[in-house]
Amino acid sequence: MSIDAVISRIDQIVAMQQQLFDPASAASSSSASPTAGTIPGSTSVPLAAGDTGSGTGQSFSGTLAAAQTGAATAAAGASGYVNPLANASVRAERIDQGVDYAGSGTIGALGPAVVTQVVPSGSGWEGGGYVEYKLTAGPYAGRYVYAAEGVTPTVSIGQTLSAGQPVATIVPGSSTGVEMGFASGVGESSYASQYGGGYSEGQLTAAGQAFSNLIASLGAPAGLAEGRPLVGHFP
Repeated sequence: MSIDAVISRIDQIVAMQQQLFDPASAASSSSASPTAGTIPGSTSVPLAAGDTGSGTGQSFSGTLAAAQTGAATAAAGASGYVNPLANASVRAERIDQGVDYAGSGTIGALGPAVVTQVVPSGSGWEGGGYVEYKLTAGPYAGRYVYAAEGVTPTVSIGQTLSAGQPVATIVPGSSTGVEMGFASGVGESSYASQYGGGYSEGQLTAAGQAFSNLIASLGAPAGLAEGRPLVGHFP
């Protein structure tokens, strides 16, 4: 690989890290400066001249994804965060206010936290369950996280959580599936709807994308953007 290609690879990793921690800004930058040779469906990360992404037995996109995931996992793991779906078998669906999943199993706490809301059933989220907790450590300390819709909470308000501790079980065969994302700490509202610029059904929000990036870096399936434009902001 040429020196130019090596430098380009470094730039790509930096760009993807920006996408992880500030998806709205990354999307804005990429749309403002489109570059020929970008990866379809990515955040306009340019390929170096003469770099086809092959020659090492691994595709360019695979190399970049591995670099992004490795760096993000190291940062998140060092902060004490874990994959909240490690004990679940799920299929990723769309990203909206958070990330939608279908499947079964147990949902764990992302990191050290305290439970702030529990609604066993009849919540404003498709009439299902709702559980919310506030992270107390790591880079997202002070942020709220929710799991909603087809879930049965297994914790109580005020309970202290350790990373990975079960907070809810996924209702098998639920018609609504389960949604996870950043909460606002206000009622049962998401960060996207309360502080991230509002939400209309089906939109791909910056808060939802940020949550997808975070848990994907820990090993969970990433949500689906489905070619929709990114709206809103996070934080």
